[in-house]
Amino acid sequence: MFTIKVRLASCVIAILFFGFTSADSYREANRIVGIWESVEKNLQVEMVEEDGHYAGKMVWFLCSSGESMMFSCRDTENPDPKLTTRPLIGMMVVEKIYYQGNNIWDDGKIYDPNTGHTFDARITLTDPNTAVVRGYWKFRWIGRSIVFHRM
Repeated sequence: MFTIKVRLASCVIAILFFGFTSADSYREANRIVGIWESVEKNLQVEMVEEDGHYAGKMVWFLCSSGESMMFSCRDTENPDPKLTTRPLIGMMVVEKIYYQGNNIWDDGKIYDPNTGHTFDARITLTDPNTAVVRGYWKFRWIGRSIVFHRM
């Protein structure tokens, strides 16, 4: 009887510990969720959580033809002819990026509609309202970074 109580108590403690740890980790990982605007103020991306990873869709961009034309812009640079007619607004531009800890989301992909290319992606929060998004090709030092601020 004593052994059962000790085991039960150990299980309860383990569940509580890991439950709080995973809840803290979940909250930490979800700090990326929200709408982010590029420092150039020409792009807004909404980051969302999807089944343990994160994704971002384009919700606004500066269109030289005016804001009303923004909704008619299509993914014309995409190398896949089937995708060239999809609208840019609402398009996923960040996909399957995972929280690694220490304010880093990595192992994802980022799509550049200006070139039609998809790159590896890494996002680093430098403070709660500033994210550095790095798109790169094979090696992190072969790429480009864009700074975003939380809206």
